[in-house]
Amino acid sequence: MTENEVALFIDFENIRYGLRNNFGREPDPQILMAKARKYGPVSQAYAYADFTEHPDYFRRKLEVAGITPRDIPRRSPDVAHKSSSDMAMLMDIIDCLLDRPNVTTLILMTGDSDFIRVVARARHRFSKKVIISGIPGSVSNDLIAASDAADPIVEADWATTLPAEVAAPIEPAAKFENSIPELASHERQLIQLIDRLDRTKPYLTFLFVKTHALSPTTQLDFTPMQVDVMMTKFKELGIIRDEVREQEGRTLRFLLLVREHPLVKHVLNGAN
Repeated sequence: MTENEVALFIDFENIRYGLRNNFGREPDPQILMAKARKYGPVSQAYAYADFTEHPDYFRRKLEVAGITPRDIPRRSPDVAHKSSSDMAMLMDIIDCLLDRPNVTTLILMTGDSDFIRVVARARHRFSKKVIISGIPGSVSNDLIAASDAADPIVEADWATTLPAEVAAPIEPAAKFENSIPELASHERQLIQLIDRLDRTKPYLTFLFVKTHALSPTTQLDFTPMQVDVMMTKFKELGIIRDEVREQEGRTLRFLLLVREHPLVKHVLNGAN
C-alpha cells in the first residue's frame, strides 16, 4: 500500500454552479483529477450530487477520469435542489480519517463553509494536510482560513474571457416580446435582495450576494444550492450578467443587475 496517498472529495453541485455562475463553464473531471494528482497518488475520489438534476454525460466523464459519482437524492421530493450530498460527503471524509491512515492529504473541492469543522478536525486531530480547491468567487474565506492552503479551480484564460454566448447579455425585449413568465416567490425575493444590495454597496460579486442571501438577518430561508440554482437561472435569462474589472490592483468579476430587463422591472415595480 502506498504511503502519502491523496483522497479527493468533490461537492459537484457547488463546483458546477460556481463555474457556470463565475466563468460560464462546465466542469471537466479530467482537470479536477489532474489537480488532485499534483499532491500524490489518488487512492479514492468521489463526486457528490443528485445526478438526476445534471446531464447524464457527467456520470460517464467522472468515471472516465477515475472519480466515482455518489448519487445522493434530494432530502424531499417537494423541495427542489435540497440534496443530502453535503452530509454524505462529510461522512465519507470522516470514514477516510478513521480508516485510511495512508491518506495524508485531503483535497476538498467545495466552497461551502459547512465543511469548516471537519477541515479543522482533519488538520489538528488527525494531522492531515487539507487543500481547499474551489471556484474563485464562490469559496468561503473562513473555509480557506481553516485549511492548509487554497488551490483554486481556474485556468489562466478564464479570468479575462467568457464564451461569447455567456458574456453577452440576453436581449430582454426579444426574449420576452409577447409575455413575461411568472417567477416563483423565492426568485422574486432574491431579485429584490440583489436590487437592495446594488443600491447600497459599491459593487457586487456572486459570493457577496450569496453570502447575504444565506445570512439569517435576511430571513429568506434559502439553502446554498437554491441560491446557486437561482443565480444560474437569472444569468441564463439575462437578469444578471458579469463583467471583469480591475479593482485596487485585483482582477474581479462583478455581478450586474440588468435593470431594463422586463422581469426585473416587473418584480421591482410590483414591490413598490
